[in-house]
Amino acid sequence: MVAGLVLATFVLFVAVDYFLQRRQPERVEVKKGGREVPPEEFSFPLNVVGGFKFPAHLSYHPGHAWAMKESHQVVRIGLDDFAARLVGQIDQIDLPARGRWLRQGERGWTLGRGSHRFEMLSPIEGEVVDVNPEVLRDPSLAHKDPFGAGWLVAVNAPAVDSNLKNLLHGRLAQRWMEESVSTLHTRVSPGSEARLQDGGHAIGDVLSLIPEFQWEKFVQELLLA
Repeated sequence: MVAGLVLATFVLFVAVDYFLQRRQPERVEVKKGGREVPPEEFSFPLNVVGGFKFPAHLSYHPGHAWAMKESHQVVRIGLDDFAARLVGQIDQIDLPARGRWLRQGERGWTLGRGSHRFEMLSPIEGEVVDVNPEVLRDPSLAHKDPFGAGWLVAVNAPAVDSNLKNLLHGRLAQRWMEESVSTLHTRVSPGSEARLQDGGHAIGDVLSLIPEFQWEKFVQELLLA
Protein backbone atom coordinates (compact mmCIF):
# COMPACT_ATOMS: atom_id res chain seq x y z
CA MET A 1 0.00 0.00 0.00
CA VAL A 2 2.84 2.39 0.91
CA ALA A 3 4.60 1.67 -2.40
CA GLY A 4 1.36 2.31 -4.30
CA LEU A 5 0.88 5.70 -2.67
CA VAL A 6 4.47 6.67 -3.39
CA LEU A 7 4.15 5.64 -7.05
CA ALA A 8 0.90 7.59 -7.41
CA THR A 9 2.57 10.67 -5.95
CA PHE A 10 5.52 10.17 -8.28
CA VAL A 11 3.27 10.09 -11.37
CA LEU A 12 1.68 13.37 -10.28
CA PHE A 13 5.06 14.96 -9.66
CA VAL A 14 6.36 13.90 -13.08
CA ALA A 15 3.31 15.32 -14.84
CA VAL A 16 3.73 18.71 -13.18
CA ASP A 17 7.49 18.65 -13.65
CA TYR A 18 7.10 18.00 -17.38
CA PHE A 19 5.24 21.27 -17.87
CA LEU A 20 7.68 23.19 -15.68
CA GLN A 21 10.70 21.80 -17.54
CA ARG A 22 9.28 22.84 -20.92
CA ARG A 23 9.42 26.44 -19.77
CA GLN A 24 13.04 26.26 -18.68
CA PRO A 25 16.12 26.71 -20.92
CA GLU A 26 17.99 23.57 -21.91
CA ARG A 27 20.82 22.64 -19.58
CA VAL A 28 24.31 23.50 -20.88
CA GLU A 29 27.15 21.08 -20.23
CA VAL A 30 29.96 22.50 -18.12
CA LYS A 31 33.52 21.98 -19.26
CA LYS A 32 36.85 23.04 -17.84
CA GLY A 33 39.99 23.29 -19.90
CA GLY A 34 38.38 21.44 -22.81
CA ARG A 35 37.39 18.42 -20.73
CA GLU A 36 34.22 17.31 -19.01
CA VAL A 37 34.30 18.05 -15.30
CA PRO A 38 33.35 15.46 -12.68
CA PRO A 39 30.57 16.71 -10.37
CA GLU A 40 32.80 16.70 -7.30
CA GLU A 41 34.92 19.52 -8.79
CA PHE A 42 32.07 22.01 -8.46
CA SER A 43 30.11 23.34 -5.53
CA PHE A 44 26.40 22.68 -5.97
CA PRO A 45 23.57 23.62 -3.61
CA LEU A 46 23.26 20.95 -0.93
CA ASN A 47 19.85 20.90 0.69
CA VAL A 48 18.98 18.90 3.80
CA VAL A 49 15.46 17.47 4.01
CA GLY A 50 14.44 15.88 7.29
CA GLY A 51 18.11 15.36 8.13
CA PHE A 52 18.95 13.74 4.76
CA LYS A 53 21.40 15.38 2.34
CA PHE A 54 19.75 16.30 -0.93
CA PRO A 55 21.90 17.88 -3.70
CA ALA A 56 19.66 20.17 -5.72
CA HIS A 57 21.41 19.65 -9.09
CA LEU A 58 20.68 15.92 -9.37
CA SER A 59 17.69 14.03 -10.78
CA TYR A 60 16.03 11.39 -8.58
CA HIS A 61 14.17 8.14 -9.08
CA PRO A 62 11.48 7.39 -6.42
CA GLY A 63 13.47 4.29 -5.48
CA HIS A 64 16.09 6.69 -4.03
CA ALA A 65 18.70 6.52 -6.78
CA TRP A 66 20.16 9.65 -8.37
CA ALA A 67 21.31 10.43 -11.90
CA MET A 68 23.52 13.14 -13.39
CA LYS A 69 24.20 13.74 -17.08
CA GLU A 70 27.93 13.98 -17.69
CA SER A 71 28.15 14.13 -21.48
CA HIS A 72 25.94 13.74 -24.55
CA GLN A 73 24.66 10.29 -23.54
CA VAL A 74 26.64 9.29 -20.44
CA VAL A 75 24.92 9.45 -17.05
CA ARG A 76 26.52 8.77 -13.68
CA ILE A 77 24.22 7.14 -11.13
CA GLY A 78 24.21 6.09 -7.48
CA LEU A 79 22.08 5.78 -4.37
CA ASP A 80 20.98 8.84 -2.40
CA ASP A 81 21.61 9.71 1.24
CA PHE A 82 18.18 8.39 2.23
CA ALA A 83 18.99 4.91 0.88
CA ALA A 84 22.51 5.00 2.33
CA ARG A 85 21.34 5.88 5.84
CA LEU A 86 18.38 3.52 5.59
CA VAL A 87 20.56 0.46 4.95
CA GLY A 88 23.33 1.74 7.21
CA GLN A 89 26.32 -0.60 7.39
CA ILE A 90 26.81 -1.46 3.72
CA ASP A 91 29.47 -4.17 3.53
CA GLN A 92 28.82 -5.49 0.01
CA ILE A 93 27.66 -4.05 -3.29
CA ASP A 94 26.84 -6.15 -6.35
CA LEU A 95 27.11 -3.86 -9.36
CA PRO A 96 26.21 -4.66 -12.98
CA ALA A 97 29.20 -5.45 -15.19
CA ARG A 98 30.31 -3.27 -18.09
CA GLY A 99 28.22 -4.02 -21.13
CA ARG A 100 25.09 -4.95 -19.20
CA TRP A 101 21.89 -3.18 -20.28
CA LEU A 102 19.92 -1.54 -17.46
CA ARG A 103 16.26 -0.64 -17.75
CA GLN A 104 14.79 2.40 -16.05
CA GLY A 105 12.78 1.44 -13.00
CA GLU A 106 14.04 -2.15 -12.95
CA ARG A 107 16.69 -3.84 -10.80
CA GLY A 108 20.06 -2.13 -11.09
CA TRP A 109 22.26 -3.31 -8.22
CA THR A 110 22.15 -4.94 -4.79
CA LEU A 111 23.35 -3.69 -1.42
CA GLY A 112 24.50 -6.19 1.17
CA ARG A 113 24.59 -6.02 4.95
CA GLY A 114 25.66 -9.23 6.61
CA SER A 115 23.41 -11.98 5.26
CA HIS A 116 20.79 -9.49 4.05
CA ARG A 117 20.44 -8.27 0.46
CA PHE A 118 18.56 -5.19 -0.70
CA GLU A 119 17.83 -4.54 -4.37
CA MET A 120 17.65 -1.05 -5.84
CA LEU A 121 16.14 0.20 -9.09
CA SER A 122 18.06 1.89 -11.88
CA PRO A 123 17.06 5.51 -12.60
CA ILE A 124 18.32 5.31 -16.20
CA GLU A 125 18.09 2.92 -19.15
CA GLY A 126 21.24 2.11 -21.08
CA GLU A 127 24.51 0.20 -21.26
CA VAL A 128 26.90 0.21 -18.30
CA VAL A 129 30.17 1.74 -19.54
CA ASP A 130 31.97 2.28 -16.24
CA VAL A 131 31.89 0.79 -12.74
CA ASN A 132 33.36 2.53 -9.69
CA PRO A 133 36.25 0.27 -8.60
CA GLU A 134 36.70 2.16 -5.32
CA VAL A 135 33.21 1.39 -4.08
CA LEU A 136 33.71 -2.28 -4.95
CA ARG A 137 36.88 -2.33 -2.84
CA ASP A 138 35.28 -0.33 -0.05
CA PRO A 139 31.44 -0.59 -0.10
CA SER A 140 31.21 1.74 2.91
CA LEU A 141 31.98 4.63 0.53
CA ALA A 142 28.40 4.37 -0.71
CA HIS A 143 27.30 5.16 2.83
CA LYS A 144 29.93 7.78 3.67
CA ASP A 145 29.79 9.72 0.40
CA PRO A 146 26.90 8.51 -1.82
CA PHE A 147 26.98 11.59 -4.08
CA GLY A 148 30.76 11.69 -4.51
CA ALA A 149 33.34 8.93 -4.04
CA GLY A 150 30.51 6.44 -3.47
CA TRP A 151 28.96 6.75 -6.96
CA LEU A 152 28.18 3.37 -8.52
CA VAL A 153 28.14 3.16 -12.33
CA ALA A 154 28.07 5.25 -15.48
CA VAL A 155 25.58 4.41 -18.22
CA ASN A 156 25.49 5.20 -21.93
CA ALA A 157 21.82 6.14 -22.31
CA PRO A 158 20.64 6.62 -25.93
CA ALA A 159 17.35 8.12 -24.70
CA VAL A 160 18.97 10.17 -21.96
CA ASP A 161 16.78 13.26 -22.26
CA SER A 162 13.49 11.35 -22.11
CA ASN A 163 14.88 9.22 -19.27
CA LEU A 164 15.74 12.32 -17.26
CA LYS A 165 12.28 13.80 -17.87
CA ASN A 166 10.85 10.72 -16.15
CA LEU A 167 12.79 11.58 -12.97
CA LEU A 168 12.20 14.16 -10.26
CA HIS A 169 14.01 17.50 -10.19
CA GLY A 170 14.11 20.70 -8.19
CA ARG A 171 11.11 21.64 -6.09
CA LEU A 172 9.16 18.52 -7.03
CA ALA A 173 12.06 16.33 -5.97
CA GLN A 174 12.20 18.14 -2.64
CA ARG A 175 8.49 17.58 -2.06
CA TRP A 176 8.95 13.90 -2.85
CA MET A 177 11.83 13.67 -0.38
CA GLU A 178 9.70 15.32 2.29
CA GLU A 179 7.04 12.66 1.64
CA SER A 180 9.68 9.93 1.90
CA VAL A 181 10.87 11.25 5.26
CA SER A 182 7.27 11.49 6.49
CA THR A 183 6.63 7.88 5.44
CA LEU A 184 9.82 6.77 7.19
CA HIS A 185 8.70 8.45 10.42
CA THR A 186 5.39 6.60 10.36
CA ARG A 187 7.18 3.28 9.80
CA VAL A 188 9.64 3.71 12.67
CA SER A 189 7.07 5.09 15.16
CA PRO A 190 6.46 5.71 18.00
CA GLY A 191 8.68 8.73 18.62
CA SER A 192 10.38 8.20 15.28
CA GLU A 193 11.27 11.82 14.62
CA ALA A 194 13.41 12.06 17.75
CA ARG A 195 14.97 8.63 17.24
CA LEU A 196 15.86 9.35 13.60
CA GLN A 197 17.71 12.60 14.33
CA ASP A 198 21.32 12.96 15.42
CA GLY A 199 22.54 16.53 15.76
CA GLY A 200 20.27 17.84 13.00
CA HIS A 201 21.07 15.01 10.59
CA ALA A 202 19.38 11.67 10.13
CA ILE A 203 21.08 8.81 11.94
CA GLY A 204 23.45 6.78 9.81
CA ASP A 205 21.79 3.42 10.44
CA VAL A 206 18.00 3.46 10.30
CA LEU A 207 17.81 -0.34 10.27
CA SER A 208 19.22 -0.38 13.78
CA LEU A 209 15.76 0.84 14.89
CA ILE A 210 13.98 -2.06 13.16
CA PRO A 211 13.83 -5.74 14.22
CA GLU A 212 16.22 -7.64 11.95
CA PHE A 213 13.58 -10.10 10.71
CA GLN A 214 11.72 -7.13 9.16
CA TRP A 215 14.71 -5.60 7.33
CA GLU A 216 14.06 -6.93 3.80
CA LYS A 217 10.39 -5.98 3.78
CA PHE A 218 11.08 -2.59 5.37
CA VAL A 219 13.74 -1.62 2.82
CA GLN A 220 11.80 -3.08 -0.10
CA GLU A 221 8.78 -0.90 0.65
CA LEU A 222 10.78 2.31 1.10
CA LEU A 223 13.03 1.77 -1.95
CA LEU A 224 10.16 0.38 -4.10
CA ALA A 225 12.17 -2.70 -4.97
